[in-house]
Amino acid sequence: MGRRPAHAPRTGGPLTVKKVIPAVIAGVILLPTLLVVLFFGDNGAAAACQPTPANVDVSQLPPGGIAGYSGEQLRNAAQIMAAGAALGLDARGQTIGVMTAMGESSLRVLDQGDAVGPDSRGLFQQRDNGRWGSYEDRMDPFISATNFFKALQQVQGWENLPPSIAAHRVQVNADPYHYERYVQPAAEVVAGLSGVDPGQIQECTVPDGIIPGGINEPGPWGGYENGRIPENTLSPIPWKPEYVLRADATQALIALNNAYRAQFGQDLVVNDGYRDYDEQARAKEIYGSDAATPGQSNHGWALAVDVGIFSFYSLEYTWMDQNAPRFGWRNPDWARPGGRGPIESWHWEFWGVAA
Repeated sequence: MGRRPAHAPRTGGPLTVKKVIPAVIAGVILLPTLLVVLFFGDNGAAAACQPTPANVDVSQLPPGGIAGYSGEQLRNAAQIMAAGAALGLDARGQTIGVMTAMGESSLRVLDQGDAVGPDSRGLFQQRDNGRWGSYEDRMDPFISATNFFKALQQVQGWENLPPSIAAHRVQVNADPYHYERYVQPAAEVVAGLSGVDPGQIQECTVPDGIIPGGINEPGPWGGYENGRIPENTLSPIPWKPEYVLRADATQALIALNNAYRAQFGQDLVVNDGYRDYDEQARAKEIYGSDAATPGQSNHGWALAVDVGIFSFYSLEYTWMDQNAPRFGWRNPDWARPGGRGPIESWHWEFWGVAA
């Protein structure tokens, strides 16, 4: 590939130089089955999720709370789901609506805005700009949700976007990843209100657009230089949120981890992800010629991870070698026995999958 990885061969594990980022979703240690199936799927072929109906009777709601939400909040969530169902949206679409309202209003019909949008109102904090109807429309749970979903349906390829990005395209808020922390509770609320059985949900895959079509060696993207990618454009790994990757690589890794956990009963151990330029320079100081020149590591493209697999002859490596490419991840040729080295069973890169 013409560049060396940013660390030397070793048996004690990968270099730990990554600074801890704000753990937006630090509480998400294990994603529930429903969340994984709804959003990330059980295999890595690039195909869309099969529609999963999620019907709710707004007059028959559970008496207790769900995921920390209760009473009026659950009634509002039910109205959002009903609005989505009326437009033909499946459980995933409805969950995006509930997730967005959680992030905007904590599922409460707010008759106030904030400093940025003092005229924002309702569950979705919709502005008084003519786009969202009258004041009464914005304060009505069903109508405001309907208008949100109609706007969502106008977003090209929204079904294939990460949930927070899809919501951001509608809400046009400052942080495109603001809603990530609400994905899990929203999925739990939708399941609790609809009675959707996670075990009965149709399998879906990592959507088109999450794993790019075709197999491509990690390299430049987005106009950024290696190791100089703004971290607010990257996505934390949910069970290891101190490490970040490009969003599509994170989503593919989540799908891979779902399959890995089903096989081995635990999450894939991740010891490193994106390395900025300064971290690559530090690795060079420590490992010398066995480390990549700063600015040339695939970790600097946010498309590589180091995992806790230290033997090519382990069951875990054999399984990864056979299955990870389905999710776009591979142990590159240079790192494998017979390659130019360093020889590293723990270094895996996101190359995408065949179109």
